[in-house]
Amino acid sequence: MKRKVIITIIILISCLWVAVTIKFNRPSPQPVQDETQSSQQPRPKFTDQQIGVLAGLAISPDWLKQNIAANQLVYGIVKPSDTVPAGVNDYSYLVATDDQDGTEIFFKAEGQTVIIKYTSQRNTKLKAKALTLSQLKKEFYQTRSQKREVDDYVAGLRTE
Repeated sequence: MKRKVIITIIILISCLWVAVTIKFNRPSPQPVQDETQSSQQPRPKFTDQQIGVLAGLAISPDWLKQNIAANQLVYGIVKPSDTVPAGVNDYSYLVATDDQDGTEIFFKAEGQTVIIKYTSQRNTKLKAKALTLSQLKKEFYQTRSQKREVDDYVAGLRTE
């Protein structure tokens, strides 16, 4: 009789152990995402000035740093009364107040993409470049020192 009870208890404990093992080793169900959810990545949160500095670092880092150091870099948003090249009417910009080489950087964020249009070295023809916010973040805003550097540059911008 004692033997039957002990065997029954051992069998019950074994079954319980197997059931618990199966329950905890089973992968948990993942929520199903439809195409609109999976294609929309969260946009890194940057201010327009930060995006401008990141665009400046991507296009002409020496120009940006030199003009920030000289307190000559101006950030602004194109107004209807501004004289600007065609196609940048709804952009923001970075220009130097006493720029000798004619560099101007126009930029705007459209979703995950930053459209950058710029002139440089007295070449008045606009060049265009598109970069994602993720690319800019990965290249220029990854480490603590990079974040501090970008934020210091933003603090050094003059506004119009």
